[in-house]
Amino acid sequence: MKRAPLIAEIPPSRFSSYDGSTPQVGDVVELDQGFTFPDGEPGCLVYCVGRDGKYRWGAEVYESEIGPDVAA
Repeated sequence: MKRAPLIAEIPPSRFSSYDGSTPQVGDVVELDQGFTFPDGEPGCLVYCVGRDGKYRWGAEVYESEIGPDVAA
């Protein structure tokens, strides 16, 4: 699974929290499926997984809102 750091704030309309947490700049996310936003910009579904292995939140992000891949 590819992972990357979140480098921008994500608006509430584009994420769902599973445990009450919210996306924070610097969170490392797992990249899932790529897609194109209605404005034509590339996006990706991402998920933040806690140290306990449970999903914290999921979001639709623009590719420009995540940094380069990090080693797993």
